[in-house]
Amino acid sequence: MKQLRRFNVILVIFVLVFAAAKDSSAVFNISVSPYEGGYDLRFGKVSAVGPRINKEVVVNINSDIGKQYQLVQRLLEPLTNAQGISLSQNNFFVYALRGTNKYGTLAVEQEVPVFLGRTILYTSNSSGLPDSFNLVYNLKGPFDVPAGSYRGRIAFTLEPIDAMQEQVTVILNIFAEIEIESSIEIKTITGSRTINLNSSREDTSSADALIEIKGGLGRSFRILQELSQPLISQEGEELTYEAVNFLIGEAEKGSGPVQLSPLSLRREVIYSSGPRGEPDSFVITYALGDLSQAKAGRYKTNIKYFLEETIPAQINLIDTYDLEVEIERIFNISVETELGSGIIAFQNLKPGESPKSYEVAIQIKSNVGKQYQVTQNVLSELVNKDGQIILQKYFTLRTEGVDTKGIIKFPQKAEVKKGDTALFISDKKGSPDSFKVIYELTCPSDVRAGDYSTSVVYSLSEI
Repeated sequence: MKQLRRFNVILVIFVLVFAAAKDSSAVFNISVSPYEGGYDLRFGKVSAVGPRINKEVVVNINSDIGKQYQLVQRLLEPLTNAQGISLSQNNFFVYALRGTNKYGTLAVEQEVPVFLGRTILYTSNSSGLPDSFNLVYNLKGPFDVPAGSYRGRIAFTLEPIDAMQEQVTVILNIFAEIEIESSIEIKTITGSRTINLNSSREDTSSADALIEIKGGLGRSFRILQELSQPLISQEGEELTYEAVNFLIGEAEKGSGPVQLSPLSLRREVIYSSGPRGEPDSFVITYALGDLSQAKAGRYKTNIKYFLEETIPAQINLIDTYDLEVEIERIFNISVETELGSGIIAFQNLKPGESPKSYEVAIQIKSNVGKQYQVTQNVLSELVNKDGQIILQKYFTLRTEGVDTKGIIKFPQKAEVKKGDTALFISDKKGSPDSFKVIYELTCPSDVRAGDYSTSVVYSLSEI
């Protein structure tokens, strides 16, 4: 009986040792190799405007662990040149060739971008049988990068599902030589990356950008522009779109808007090529428009330029430029009098004659956005050359609106007083405005005949 028990113990130990030996010799590996041979995925020379370049990769998976598994792709390093400039994920894609596998499920039968995150390429059947399949990687333009050599790395990780087996990773190096046979370049006349407009002078109220289409794209295309956001000042004020307009000129092969059009947050067509997409160049002019509602300040935004192609249908960013608009501070008053000066004069007065009037037109221009007032300073009484004075009670004024938004202070007649008197207060927004001041003199019966005058100073001030 003791010998039988000893045999059972030995048998159990033998089974455990055998099982351990079996686990340590389990097959679970992967190989990834270019279909054309070699160890690296080499695209060779890739034209920026040519057809996409496809390269095939053969994946072989060996497994006898009897458990389901999956294959995951990660882009360790995007295709990057020596200066650190990388291709966009919109240039690098992968898909699996349908029918090249036997048992499992291909997860990328439709083209997807190759990106830094995890992409499940394949999931085995529930038994985890070995399998193989082909992947196709493709590069396609246009490329928003300089010409030159680009290198990257892709990791393929074989992961068990619900099993203790360790995952396995292999790495595939990728190489490409980007050739820019054609390109679209945008530059300002000054060479700056900012398009500057300034209302202070006529020569700065517009600015040009030159767009050059080099080499030709071989098919029709359009160039679009779009504001990233409205023109906004540091104070949070926003310009209307009519404040800046644009048009194009000097295009020979294509066409664009030749009448001034306001900017917009929409993607707008600024150039349409001919059917063959020939090389061309044109000037896009930005000009200040209606600033009547604009407040003084510096306004900023970005203009993005896009290339839109129909075959294949795609839109890609060409470049981005800053747009800055400087609205000069305006805060001034203009006074129009009958004599064209700051002197109010009544000539050839005679005792007891009918009243005489003198009209002054006042216009205020302001984009400061603050409430203001207009004040008059009467420097003296009405006096003649001999120093004879007309009493204040005979000299009156009243203010009269002319499509006026603000408040006129003297809608009824009032005596003209020496010194400062507020004539007008603007609306809360400090809008531009205008009004009239009508002075009237009633000739007393004892006045000495002759010419009488006084000097008046009109001033504009914020409240």
